[in-house]
Amino acid sequence: MNSLILNRDFQHPADGWYQIESKGNHPNRAAGVVQVIDDEATQSIVNRFNEDAAANKLRHGSEMLIDHEHFSDQPDQETRAYGWLTQLQNRDDGIYGRIRWTATGKPAVDGGDYRFFSTEYEPSDLKLVNDGKPKRVRPLRLAGLTLTNMNNNRGQRPITNRDMTQCPDCGGDLTKGDDGKMKCADCGKDFADASASAASETKTKNRTNTMKSIANKLGLAAEASEESILAEVTRLMNRVTELIPHEEENKTLKNRIAAFDSEQITTLLDLYGVKEEKLRNRIAKSLESLKNREERVTALTDFGYKLADPKADKGNQARVINRSESGARQENAGADEQELAQKAEREIVDYKIKNRCTYAEARNAIRIAKPELFGLSK
Repeated sequence: MNSLILNRDFQHPADGWYQIESKGNHPNRAAGVVQVIDDEATQSIVNRFNEDAAANKLRHGSEMLIDHEHFSDQPDQETRAYGWLTQLQNRDDGIYGRIRWTATGKPAVDGGDYRFFSTEYEPSDLKLVNDGKPKRVRPLRLAGLTLTNMNNNRGQRPITNRDMTQCPDCGGDLTKGDDGKMKCADCGKDFADASASAASETKTKNRTNTMKSIANKLGLAAEASEESILAEVTRLMNRVTELIPHEEENKTLKNRIAAFDSEQITTLLDLYGVKEEKLRNRIAKSLESLKNREERVTALTDFGYKLADPKADKGNQARVINRSESGARQENAGADEQELAQKAEREIVDYKIKNRCTYAEARNAIRIAKPELFGLSK
């Protein structure tokens, strides 16, 4: 008696033929029809496929692309081949096919990632069944084939077998005997109880799914190896470690840039004669979002402001209040402040050009050299 413990990889059919469609009436809720896979349908599908393959008339010549989850016809999804269907065969229980697996597809079915096929049929290849029952159609030509674990047309044999309901060697049905062993009704082989194997399979599958999720989060391919995932995690951790010491430096630089922007905006508002406090605050917020001085000047011009002319009010002599000299004040002091601001701006720009430095550096230099332009005393 041949006893085998199923703690190995999923097994392919011994004869190399995979069932891709089982006979029966298969409701398709999405399409709102019942697909009738009977002798007429299987014979037509098999004959037409084999004829088209022999004549090189399939979409990819003599073979049909096998993708996964019907991705190949979705513009935003990949078109990678998991296998190539080369030939079909009509059997009593459905349609079988010979498949040339690719380097992507073989590991997916060997490890049990995909267990079933899902067929595709064009509406033009569906023939209405006139048996008095509504919305029953008979497919006559295969349009596509994909790997899935959620196939619509039930009753199909798994691509590979390890679930102890079908024989991994011949695909026959297994039944459990009094001795606790599973026996194949077709080839007669005995197999040990698979409960331990099933638990191990579930654990492995869960771990595989977890690693795939981690790979996707890291921006890697779902099929990335554990070594690749660990390498990417290590790289990210090292990157974080490198950036932590620069956190305070970045914060200081941001504060300096914010202070520089604030000073520049204040100077521009003075130069362009924006005096009313609420209006200054509102315009200042708009200028903060702009990248540089040129953009801010353009914005002020767009708002309708013009660079004030310090000589415009020279003819208006200030009225002098007759009190002590220390308390004397001119009514047009605002105009004088504006003139000082314009002089300061010109000095800053000249210094910046001559010394090839930043606006902030130029402004600080002028403030030190000529504090009177900023209302400061030496």
